[in-house]
Amino acid sequence: MADLLAYDPDRPVSLPGVKCAYCGGAIGGRATTKDHVIARRFVPEGTLTDGFHLQVKACRPCNDRKARLEDDISLITMLPDTAGRHVRDDERLKRTVARKAKGSVSPVTRKLAAQSYNKLDARWPIGGGTSLTYSGLAMPTLEDRRVAELAYLQVQGFCFFRSFDPVRQHGAWLQRDRFLMLGQLIDADWGNPRMRHFVAAARAWDTCCIVNLADGYFRHAMFKMADHDLWAWALEWNGRLRVFGLYGEPGPRAPFLAGMPAVSADFSHGDTTNGFAMRVDTPLGPDEDDMLFAPPDGFDERRFSTPHWR
Repeated sequence: MADLLAYDPDRPVSLPGVKCAYCGGAIGGRATTKDHVIARRFVPEGTLTDGFHLQVKACRPCNDRKARLEDDISLITMLPDTAGRHVRDDERLKRTVARKAKGSVSPVTRKLAAQSYNKLDARWPIGGGTSLTYSGLAMPTLEDRRVAELAYLQVQGFCFFRSFDPVRQHGAWLQRDRFLMLGQLIDADWGNPRMRHFVAAARAWDTCCIVNLADGYFRHAMFKMADHDLWAWALEWNGRLRVFGLYGEPGPRAPFLAGMPAVSADFSHGDTTNGFAMRVDTPLGPDEDDMLFAPPDGFDERRFSTPHWR
């Protein structure tokens, strides 16, 4: 097991290894690559220049697959919202978006990701030969399958680090069939009931790690339920998207899932084959404390862009 106190949380860490940090396959020679768990191009340019970042050994297939996932997901989570507003008035962010927008392609639309905002058009009759119409825009689609895969790789990278055995030259691997994504939510919806339930439950558990990197453009948290092999994990990408879920056996996680509020539409018309349903986003209130990635007690004196683990 790694002696985490031996690592300086303000300096980069590059782990040696004889097995891929993501799949556990043996590596060596030309098949070996070095991978930044949080790629420098996944966040705005220059935000990972200083301080902690984590590099691991990986096989070429895992590295290539992760890079493909990072490309469009990175850009879409950095794009301005449908009103044209960036998450921050940050020139590094705007320059990165302008550069990546020229070549990053959405696998959903097969078009440039920056041109893949969803256009919403709906019409429903209200009687007397008249109807109401709705037109609007939504952020480009991120497929759950691909979001969950990238989330697994990033969470696995940090778990590999926290469990790294310097004698065996490798850490532990999360079992993919126990890794469950519960949702992905844009920043305008971080106050919805499912997210609130998740945060309240997870923050009552033991904190395994809190990671705030890249000037806050990347965040990761993991919590363990006392006396149970059940963990809650969360990621925040570029201030725009939060991805969250559970890791553990189906049995222990069943009560948690049963208590999760159901997703329901605020407005619907028609049916599942010819209809329209809409749910209004619920943001966090301006005076609410956003606790999901708050550092543990006793670590408040550290700089914002450093990790906390045990």
